[in-house]
Amino acid sequence: MSGINPSGTRLGVNNQYFTKNNQPWFPLMGELHYNRVRPEEWETEILKMKSGGLSIVATYIFWNEHEREKGVWDWTGNRDLHQFILLCQKHGLYVWLRIGPWSHGEQLNGGFPDWIQRLKGHRSNDPEYVKESEKLFNQIGQQAKGLFFADGGPIIGVQLENEYASGQAEHISTLKAMAQKAQINPVYWTVTANTVFDDGKMEVVPLQGAYAYRGWEKAGGVATKDFLYGNDQWIMTDALGKVYYDVNKFPRGLCEQGGGSQMTYRNRFVVEPAVITAHLQNQIGRGMNLIGYYMFHGGTQTPGLKEPGHPESYDFQAPIDEFGLLRPSYKQLKVLHTFINDFGNELAPMQVYEPKNPVRDEKNTKDLRYIARASGNSGFLFLGNTQVRITMPNKTVSMQVNLPNETIHFPSMLLKGQTTAILPFNLKAGSVLIKYVTAQPFAKLVNGKNITLFFKRLNSVNPQLALDSRTLKNKDVAGWKVGQNGNQLQLVAGSRADCSFTDVSGKHIKIVFITAEQAENAWRTQLKGQDALLITPADVIMQKDQINLKQLNKPVFDMMVYPKGLHALNTGAVKATDTLFDIYKWQSGAYEPQIAIKYPAATIAEVILNPDLPKNVTNVILNVNYLGDACNLVQRGAVKTDNLYNGQTWQIGLNRFCKAGSFSLNLKDWDDKTTGVPTDLVQEIKAKGTRFISVKAVPQYQTIINLKK
Repeated sequence: MSGINPSGTRLGVNNQYFTKNNQPWFPLMGELHYNRVRPEEWETEILKMKSGGLSIVATYIFWNEHEREKGVWDWTGNRDLHQFILLCQKHGLYVWLRIGPWSHGEQLNGGFPDWIQRLKGHRSNDPEYVKESEKLFNQIGQQAKGLFFADGGPIIGVQLENEYASGQAEHISTLKAMAQKAQINPVYWTVTANTVFDDGKMEVVPLQGAYAYRGWEKAGGVATKDFLYGNDQWIMTDALGKVYYDVNKFPRGLCEQGGGSQMTYRNRFVVEPAVITAHLQNQIGRGMNLIGYYMFHGGTQTPGLKEPGHPESYDFQAPIDEFGLLRPSYKQLKVLHTFINDFGNELAPMQVYEPKNPVRDEKNTKDLRYIARASGNSGFLFLGNTQVRITMPNKTVSMQVNLPNETIHFPSMLLKGQTTAILPFNLKAGSVLIKYVTAQPFAKLVNGKNITLFFKRLNSVNPQLALDSRTLKNKDVAGWKVGQNGNQLQLVAGSRADCSFTDVSGKHIKIVFITAEQAENAWRTQLKGQDALLITPADVIMQKDQINLKQLNKPVFDMMVYPKGLHALNTGAVKATDTLFDIYKWQSGAYEPQIAIKYPAATIAEVILNPDLPKNVTNVILNVNYLGDACNLVQRGAVKTDNLYNGQTWQIGLNRFCKAGSFSLNLKDWDDKTTGVPTDLVQEIKAKGTRFISVKAVPQYQTIINLKK
């Protein structure tokens, strides 16, 4: 599988990793369903995915969205696949189409139109089913015409079928031949890794799935083995190591890394950001070389097309929610995305090295979970102290890496419970050889002869590092405790967060340590052709000519820019500087949302909207807290979306509802068949009854910063 586009970019894959221009490439992919997001929001939401560090947008194409009536096809409005792909292309994102014909995705009939669902031979090589499926593929081929990678378009991948474990291998071959006949010609063909297929043909790449939270299980599931750095494929409830194919033939990658999970009327849970992030860290450590989230962006079901037992909302507790708000998981995952994007070409070819006695019991909280990826003498240690649904104790960790010609001893350090760590060994920056660091690599900025490595401090760990002094020409380590051990220059952090070196080739290396909070608020970008890092608590949407900052309920924006002296922003902001950053502050006017809320009954709230917003306010968010089983948002007699109670605040973006002027929130009484809600909350609901606790509107402020040419 390889391809070259008209501009000369070449994509490929081998049995270990994906390649770009013949170099190792570690792609990051996130699922957004175009049909479940309003088309007027597509561009902004695509940009949020790009700002989060993703390079590929994946999407299902649900058959019954486009052929509701037999023979009548609809590719307009929120079903306009062609326009959606063009917007991805406009902003430099690749596209991976999941074309079915059967998809699932909590869609009615798994995406089949009713008459296909009634066919006895569906999901097989039955002639009638194949004939109807050819019509779907021909339609997709027309929508995607000219948009494949070889034509200069963004479509690089296509997934056939989905979760076809009980099917027949030859059906996958039939679907691929049908797709090719319909002029569907990506670089990469994939299936879900529990799918039966002929791995001898090498015609598809199996991609895996793993969910820390499982909406299809009671209360969202129990403690899983997903956090054990195992060698398993397509983790669900099976034991480690279950495979359906020769794993050595294919690179390890994920098409469904759970960015959250879909709650059902029966099963509730709260997705914890630290768990989702630890889950990703575990996947990287175990050797994954493509990450594809399901879902990365939530949405709203098409009326009449949701799977029974599911809500109208398809929020998924995803990193970007149903209304486009960035959850804490988005920023925590972005820390690892930045690491992958800046170090992935080194990481992808690295082999996995398990310890002699790996932890294989998810309930084992005593022993450290760890693994290494390495190539030659350099690599990364992955330490895990997080387990879904189990609280992990703090651990004092002392790591040793045995290499062919040396042994690297890391200083003893504390690994807090509910955290993870990635530690580098023999990491090169220019010619400087960094033997070890007790902090996590975050970003690498390269501007000519100036190289800056940012590291994320670990919770309660004072950074220590060692460098091979033979690779240094000179150094600036003022404010650090300095020691020498043979050829190792050993440093312990003191009054400064940075240290600098010049290597033997004359390159200038700066190492900067930032806090976990700063890392979550950091955005990797380019300003005036220079690698740069922005640190701001605001959400950042980056475009070619501007930066859009958004934040809830706070009209003052703060941002730090590295490196200093870029003079890249056209802005009237108040500007200051410190030893490392230029510091900007923008003040905009405060706004009180003009929204009226009435309560005609204890279980009903009527919300009267005002569509007029000042320029510095981009949306108004309604924070809804209630007691009950669920809450429907009803407008003009129709349920537009809903929320299943799990004890969390429901945040509703009001922009999409303003044209109609008002809507009502209708609560449903508690159902004892509901699982997963903590006992104390259930008791409170029963004691106080179904009722609203608070409904409050807050503004989402924005400021737009134009960039200098």
